[in-house]
Amino acid sequence: MHTMDLDPYRLPRSVLPRHYDVTLDPELAAGTFTGTVSITVDVVYAVDRIVVNAIELDIRTVTVDGLAAGFHLDEETERLVIDYASGAGPARIDIAFAGLLNDKLRGFYRSTYRDDDGVEHVIACSQMQATDCRRAFPCFDEPDFKATFGITLVVDDAMLAVSNGPEDRRTVRDDGRIAVAFQDTMVMSTYLVAVIVGRLEATDPVDVGGTPLRIIHVPGKGHLTQFGLAVGAASLGWFQDYYDIPYPGQKVDMVALPDFAAGAMENLGCITYRESLLLVDPDTSTLFEQQVVADVVSHELAHMWFGDLVTMRWWNGIWLNEAFATFMEVMAVEAFRPDWKRWTSFSLERTDAFEVDSLAATRTVEFPVHAPSDCEGMFDVLTYQKGGALLRMLQQYIGEERFRQGVNNYLRTHSYANTETGDLWDGIEAVTTADGGDEPVRELMDSWIWQPGFPLVSASVVGDDLLLRQERFGFGAEPIDATVFIVPVSIRVGDVLHTVLLDTAEASVPLDGATAAVVVNAGGHGFFRVAYDDTLRSRLGTDALATLNTVERYNLVDDASAAFVAGRLSAAALLAFLEGFSAERELAVWQAITASLNRLSRLLVGDARPPFQTRVAALVAPALATLGWDPADGEDDLVGKLRGLLVSTSAVLGGDLDARDRCRSILAGDLADADPELVSAATTVVAAYGNQADFDRFVEGFRSSPNPQEQLRNLYALAEFDDADLVRQACEFAFSGDVRTQNAPYLLQRCIANRAHGAVAWKLVRSSWEVANATFPNPSIIRMIDSVKTLNTPEAVADVQGFFAEHPIKQSLTTLAQVLERQRVNADVRSRESDTFTKSLLAD
Repeated sequence: MHTMDLDPYRLPRSVLPRHYDVTLDPELAAGTFTGTVSITVDVVYAVDRIVVNAIELDIRTVTVDGLAAGFHLDEETERLVIDYASGAGPARIDIAFAGLLNDKLRGFYRSTYRDDDGVEHVIACSQMQATDCRRAFPCFDEPDFKATFGITLVVDDAMLAVSNGPEDRRTVRDDGRIAVAFQDTMVMSTYLVAVIVGRLEATDPVDVGGTPLRIIHVPGKGHLTQFGLAVGAASLGWFQDYYDIPYPGQKVDMVALPDFAAGAMENLGCITYRESLLLVDPDTSTLFEQQVVADVVSHELAHMWFGDLVTMRWWNGIWLNEAFATFMEVMAVEAFRPDWKRWTSFSLERTDAFEVDSLAATRTVEFPVHAPSDCEGMFDVLTYQKGGALLRMLQQYIGEERFRQGVNNYLRTHSYANTETGDLWDGIEAVTTADGGDEPVRELMDSWIWQPGFPLVSASVVGDDLLLRQERFGFGAEPIDATVFIVPVSIRVGDVLHTVLLDTAEASVPLDGATAAVVVNAGGHGFFRVAYDDTLRSRLGTDALATLNTVERYNLVDDASAAFVAGRLSAAALLAFLEGFSAERELAVWQAITASLNRLSRLLVGDARPPFQTRVAALVAPALATLGWDPADGEDDLVGKLRGLLVSTSAVLGGDLDARDRCRSILAGDLADADPELVSAATTVVAAYGNQADFDRFVEGFRSSPNPQEQLRNLYALAEFDDADLVRQACEFAFSGDVRTQNAPYLLQRCIANRAHGAVAWKLVRSSWEVANATFPNPSIIRMIDSVKTLNTPEAVADVQGFFAEHPIKQSLTTLAQVLERQRVNADVRSRESDTFTKSLLAD
């Protein structure tokens, strides 16, 4: 007989679940549910109690093998302790319970929508990751307790019920309600369980190699499903080919929910999404709005294998689930729409990771997780974007086909089981070793996963050699520490490509007298920044720039912008450097340029703005003149997006009065016939220079928009106004209840980021802190205040830093430390550069 002290975070391994039969009976109008769960378990060795997870449930009865058992629910540890003494062998636990459909968008919760007649309807839906399945029914709520699930949902006849498996049978109960039973799932973790009940509609299924694919949506939105179905079918088929493993589930339902805290969730066979990330009208949406739908659909489908079929053993491994799905989403969308050049645009996302990873408060990609809540800090750019970028770097280093074979080896070896991060590196290295390769896959990846930050690789000419030095990059004059990474560095000297594995502080590459342009990080796939000495920089003149690919040119601009923040390049020098790109015509490079211009614009005070606007307008004018304002028939989507970016940049940063007037005319016209990219740009421009009437029009547009993208476009425009009272109104609107709690924090985030009046928004958020925390989903609080880092005056820094010293965001302490450090960095940049930059502009 084992009497075990309970680990504060991990359940004992003395009892293992094998199968769940779960029945849930939601009362939508009342916002309550009742349920039963029957868990078939194996008792591994003699025990005197069984411990499962449960929280926010009224436990009514518990039996084990048909005999009533004593129990108590420990709310603090979220555990139901059942009194049961037994030797090893099989057992069955039966529990009856009741609960509330909560409004915090986690566990078993309620979402609402209004029909065309204004009648409100309730949907019961679920979000179990990371540890919220225990809020829906008692369970062994840890990822390595895999089991099969048989779900039954009791519903009114008019309701649609959806779960992980296909519907198996319907039984009419004595009270006239319908018990809808679903086929058993494969073995999977509790966080992947999905249950949906409501007045919903489903598209006709699309057959994808024998797997039916549908979209579930609220009534009246069926016309917005075709793009998502096309992406879903393409990606589902592509993943089966890439993984060389059949889809592990029986069907795929993609469910668009009006209220959803996360972007989407990879529940096996029943993937849930925010409406804006699944439902879209291609005729009125921008490239970005379509791309984000394609990205998210592909991301979640990638998880069906990497995450669902093979699952991390504990939450420290969640980063690899998400990083790999990020990497695979880009691969799939690149295959779906190669004209979008998805790997090129991924550079922008990698920059977001660089920004955080340049801080002293950054973290290692993987870190020990004790409490499951500790992993909430992993759902950030270091997991998704840095993790995805590291996988891309590895793939390019060892070769795409060898990488694919290694992934296949890993998935086949560990199907239906749980793994640690190193299992993937071993699966890949087994392939590279088998064909005679000597790439140190595990050692290389460990150097990036277990060490924070990334290197700055400095390149200089020393005699006849190219000398490479690495040091950890930071937003300061000196390196943060002496971390050494194992860095695959691709170098192009003229037309000759070299690959160097830089695993020491410095290394030399023979130039053999070559005087051609040298590109370090050729191809742009490495997760590091580059600094050239004067000799090498002089070789990257206009003619050499023309030979660089888009990502390489993007990196030049992005590295220069980072050097400016770190104090290695002045604001005046950065602006002059950007002006050298007036002949640029690629969207990604212009996105880096405009990001740098926006950064510089936050330094401006007094009379410095007009001369800055003049220089920005002159920089943008040649490209905008080349593209013109009228889209050409059959024009590339990237060209249209570039036009919109140039228009908004010219009007807002460049002070172009004609562009402002034309944007106002676009919004005053028939939007149904207007180019979506220009409509989006015009929305930003009119808001930036708008008045109360414009604000009211955007509010009405938010209320009446026919699709999620236009609704959010109008909503987030409210944060752009250059009027303190209108920014205050936007914040009050976010708290009014008219904006869904999934969206309101992001409106507030944008209000705080308002260049002129962010402090007004912060003051209102600060005074409403308790309301925000009580109302908005927990994960969104840190995102809501992320933009305080842009408040760069000494007064704002003192206020923000002091406030969070007394009001820490407990679920996001690491991310909060990063936000606060970045605010201090931005304040230092302002202090260092604002006066001298202003004088340089006024002197020209």
